[in-house]
Amino acid sequence: MDSEENTQVAKVIELNDGRRMPVLGLGTWKPPHLPPSSVQGAVETAIAAGYRHIDTAYKYKNETYIGRALRSKIQQGIIRREDMFIVSKLWCTHHAPEDIPLCLQKSLSDLQLDYLDLYLVHFPVGLKKLGDELFPMQDGKMLTTDVDYVDVWRGMEALQASGKVRSIGVSNFSILQLQRLLALCRVPPAVNQVELHPYLVQTDMIEFCKSKNIALTAYSPFGSPARPPEMVNGETDPHKLLEDPVVGEIARKHRRSPAQVLLRYHVQQGISVIPKSDKPHHILDNTKIFDFNLTEEDMRALKGLDRGWRIRGLDKVKSHPYYPFE
Repeated sequence: MDSEENTQVAKVIELNDGRRMPVLGLGTWKPPHLPPSSVQGAVETAIAAGYRHIDTAYKYKNETYIGRALRSKIQQGIIRREDMFIVSKLWCTHHAPEDIPLCLQKSLSDLQLDYLDLYLVHFPVGLKKLGDELFPMQDGKMLTTDVDYVDVWRGMEALQASGKVRSIGVSNFSILQLQRLLALCRVPPAVNQVELHPYLVQTDMIEFCKSKNIALTAYSPFGSPARPPEMVNGETDPHKLLEDPVVGEIARKHRRSPAQVLLRYHVQQGISVIPKSDKPHHILDNTKIFDFNLTEEDMRALKGLDRGWRIRGLDKVKSHPYYPFE
């Protein structure tokens, strides 16, 4: 059973700009075959369960529903705007200087908010702007641009100066890309949001971000099991992580669920985590990660599962010089 070890982990992470981010958030991405409207109920349930950090993005096409959920909970007097930490992301089709504020404005207006707590560059590779296409294609190829993510970051700095976003950060950036931003830009990224779980441990990234005081947020902490078969990356995909026998054994030992073990794995390392769910009992269960402790042996066993398996990430732009993954 649990030892008498201290189970205290911080429920908020202090960012390098002095702002505070709740360590547990609700992820809201849905595979394309599921209706984005179901997210409204999930966000309302999450707020009732105590979540104060909600993660979305222009690309998810669900911000209108999240806005309705926030508005409803504010009107009911359950929360005030300042109680919430709302994160959205600049999509790749809006990397040109004039498009950066437009992408933010669309998110703010859909969310019915005056400001975001954190705004992230979703991915370091730019895509051509072709109407409302998220993934502009021509002759089977994705249409990329050569906009430098350093210039995108300067646009993010301007948004922060305008007051419409409190903190700025990045997502899916490599260590080299973070180093280049730190060397060339005025404001360091407050956060790098990346895929992290025991099948993709990323020790170098964790150590680098810690050394530079950049907070990490882990997305897909369960390996994104709800994806449809066509989005699964063959035999080297993390979608069955919740069924891993090592995770199951640790969960049984602590009388917890595999999901709770996988979430505790992050918060115990000082990493923020944004599990997705629209099932009320899962949303609630995912909050129950602050009253038990994984032992050093548990942590070693979980990190020992590392096999470098990641969810397919925009592999149609693999040949682009700014593609962040090996």
